[in-house]
Order: sequence, then C-alpha cells, then structure tokens
Amino acid sequence: MKVPDGLIHHWVGAMFVPDGKLEDILEIIRDYDHYKDFYRPSVVESKTMARTSSDDRFSMLIMNKAFFLNSAFDADYNATVVRLDDRRFYLISRTTRVQEVEEYGGPDEYRKPEGEGSGYIWQLYSIARLAQSDDGVYVEIEAIALSRQVPAAMRFLVDPIVRRVSRNSLLTSLQKTEEAAGGNSAMAARSAHATAFSTKSSLLDKVH
Repeated sequence: MKVPDGLIHHWVGAMFVPDGKLEDILEIIRDYDHYKDFYRPSVVESKTMARTSSDDRFSMLIMNKAFFLNSAFDADYNATVVRLDDRRFYLISRTTRVQEVEEYGGPDEYRKPEGEGSGYIWQLYSIARLAQSDDGVYVEIEAIALSRQVPAAMRFLVDPIVRRVSRNSLLTSLQKTEEAAGGNSAMAARSAHATAFSTKSSLLDKVH
C-alpha cells in the first residue's frame, strides 16, 4: 500500500483480565472524562463531548514523549460501539481533528493549525475488541496511525524510536486499562502481547 510522503503504523496488542467483567471494561473504555486519571501521565486532559448508547464524541490532549520534544497533541474523536451479543463487543474510534501544541505548558505555548507541524501524528484509528469468558475478559486493541515519512538522512536514528514509542504506548494502554478495572496489573503485564506491523511508503524499507 503506497502512502506518499507518509508512514502507516499498525499495531495489535492483547491481554487477558482475570476475573474481569465485560461491562466494567467497556465502561472504562468509554469513561473519557477520566482518561486523564486512567492513562496519566501521557493523557493530560480528556473530556466527553457527547455520548449515546452507541456513539461517542470526546477530546484528548496527549503529551508527545518522542524525540525529547516539549509538545502535545490536541484531538477530537468519534467512537462507535457495536454489541455482537452478550459476551462480545467492539468499539471503533477515529480522530476528526488533530492539532499540534508547541512548547506545551510554557509561556510560548502555541497551537498550530490543523495539517501543520511535525506530522508525528496526522490521523489515529483504533478498534477495541472485548470478549467475556468464564474466567475473565479478553481485550484486543488494534491501533493504526498516519504520520509523516521519516527523512532518509534520519531514518537510522528516528525510525526505531517511532516504533518503540508506538509499541510502548499500546502496551501501557492495555496495562492501565486493567489497573483501572481493579485487577492484578502484574498478571496483565505478563499476559499482554503486542505484534507490530508497519506499512511504509515505497521510498522506505519494509519492516517485518
């Protein structure tokens, strides 16, 4: 799949929450007002904008810990919840607005117009799948992000950092979700698995 001047980051992570309840995990995933508590320090601010039985709108301000930059990303999201049956749900979310905030928290803080900035995140899309078993809940998160292409001169240094940050963010999200559910975070950390797939533009080497 060709992505001119861009990268597609595609990650899948899964965990098992012992003795968990599907409704509890789903409520945590949809409790956007408390994302800043559940997923700190990465999530600085979070707010529910609208919520129905199957459709949500929310916003998040996320700190950018990559490349030692003092910046953040302010984004709006739409999410749709689909109930397959009493034991299976999935939730699809995507960004509808992404703005980069330079010098976040400082006197020179500046919010850039949409479509301008480093391009570390242009768009985000995720699918959360939940399945209840007799012993707990299986949680799988698939995350897809669009970013600007890494310049060839910096690829050797920057490309591994991008992959590591993306992988760690997904693992942290899984573990923090389990902690918010009040389960055994150590067990969740041991049972969390992440598999990475990266589809890049034709100008970059294929990553396996």
